[in-house]
Amino acid sequence: MEDSMKQLMEMLSAMKEDMKRGQEEMKEDIKRGQEEMKEDMKRGQEEMKASQEEVKVSQEEMKEDIKASQEKLLQEMKTAMEENNTKLETKLNEFEQVVEEEINLVKDDVKAVKEEMNKKIEDLETKFAQLSTTGVIKTEGTVTTPSKVKVPTFDGKVSWNTYLRQFEAVVRNWREEDKTTSLIAALRGEALEVLRTIPEASTNYAMLTSALERRYGDAHLQHVYQAQLRSRRQRFEETLQQYEADISRMVNLAYPTAPAEVIEQLSVSSFIEGLRDPEIGQLVRLARHKTISEALAQALEIEAAKQASRGAFKHNGIGFGTCANLNGLFQILDQ
Repeated sequence: MEDSMKQLMEMLSAMKEDMKRGQEEMKEDIKRGQEEMKEDMKRGQEEMKASQEEVKVSQEEMKEDIKASQEKLLQEMKTAMEENNTKLETKLNEFEQVVEEEINLVKDDVKAVKEEMNKKIEDLETKFAQLSTTGVIKTEGTVTTPSKVKVPTFDGKVSWNTYLRQFEAVVRNWREEDKTTSLIAALRGEALEVLRTIPEASTNYAMLTSALERRYGDAHLQHVYQAQLRSRRQRFEETLQQYEADISRMVNLAYPTAPAEVIEQLSVSSFIEGLRDPEIGQLVRLARHKTISEALAQALEIEAAKQASRGAFKHNGIGFGTCANLNGLFQILDQ
């Protein structure tokens, strides 16, 4: 019995030892597992860190590539803009040179026309002065006396006031009888009918001119001429010279008794108001000309400059439309 108990105790002791060794081995296995897990986690962290570094390097490289591309594009755009600016500046310089040459040519032409007109006016003033003082107009190699001067005819179809000024310029310093006879002889067509209203015995120069004034004078037509003047506009194919001449004629008909300065002011104002091109009208108005001749001269210069500018842009292929903002270039006309 004791032997059996002893064996049983030995078996229990052996089992305890086996269990103890099993626990020790299990602890060792758990410890090794933990160590291995730590190593795996450490390697995973290191690999993740390496991956992050690679991503960071890739991002930096991408940033550098984008920056380089942007700088290259900006440089190309800057170079293209500089080239375009250079080409545009060259074409504008060529255009300015062409316009300046055309303006100089127009100025020379206008100057020549002015000189010729002034010479003719001086010749007429000289002849009228000779006629008023001596009754004789002297020309090269000949002398014309009043009895040989050809009196202009009057048929009632031209302005009576204009004709009377011309007639009296011819017959100045003549005797009343000679004036009357010459005026009667100058009447044509329906104007002859005026003689029926004057008794033959009472016919004299004053009565004859008064009768013609009542029949053909401009006094009763002044309001008509004034209305026509207010509505007068430059026609499509009418040149500036033709338009200016008609404005001057209409102003003198509408205001025959006005002083010379008033006539000029009205002529300039009417000329500007009726100009077909509003841009020319604006520039001429700003100049504040005192005579219609000055206004016409500047209008011709501006018109020529605009025509030259349109031709220059067409020749150089610059598409700036009608160049409505050329006022700056036209300032050289005032120099």
